[in-house]
Amino acid sequence: MEDSEIGRLLERKPDISKEIVDWLDRSFPLVSPKLDETEREIFFRAGQRTVVALLISLFNEQNKTILSNED
Repeated sequence: MEDSEIGRLLERKPDISKEIVDWLDRSFPLVSPKLDETEREIFFRAGQRTVVALLISLFNEQNKTILSNED
């Protein structure tokens, strides 16, 4: 796959459902690190939450766009 193909794939944002956003938000909640956790555990969980935050952001953007197009 060429770089230009990869770029086009990354530009197209998938439709994100409210159900998946809610499920991921419940499954990987935003929590403070615990004192007994290792750095590796903290970074791993932070990475999970970063993905959830990105999907929430995409969901909000997609719905803002839908609402804007209805006017």
